[in-house]
Amino acid sequence: MAFVYSAKRGIVRPTHTAYMLQVLILLQHMNMDYVSKMVYNKDKDLVFVYKPTGFWNEQEYVYEMHHLEQMVPYAVTAIKNMSMQRDDGILKVFDMNTKENLKFYAEDKYWNLDVKDEFMANTRTLWKGNFANKYNGSIFTQNCEASEE
Repeated sequence: MAFVYSAKRGIVRPTHTAYMLQVLILLQHMNMDYVSKMVYNKDKDLVFVYKPTGFWNEQEYVYEMHHLEQMVPYAVTAIKNMSMQRDDGILKVFDMNTKENLKFYAEDKYWNLDVKDEFMANTRTLWKGNFANKYNGSIFTQNCEASEE
């Protein structure tokens, strides 16, 4: 009996303590880029974003609207398969000033529909209109035409 108790005390308890510490460290470094609440100011040039900082805490961050941008998709042909095109997908917005990512739920039940279209229009300025032709875009333009010869 003493051997079983000494094994429990010498091996099992420290292993369980180490496991619980690893779980707590993992939870502490969890990805908290999801936005729980977003509010415009009166002029709609600042965005007040609330993000979780732990299990029960939220912190307010202030971003300028003209720094927020949905990043340009890499492949033009993959746009229809991206999660931001689905109604229940995740919308990733990048702040070009502080280099931080914000993740929004794209489903309509999480948005005030009066301001959703305006927010989408203001955060898609880098790549709006680039998808009419896969050879012409605002970043790279390929001006090649075949000659008649």
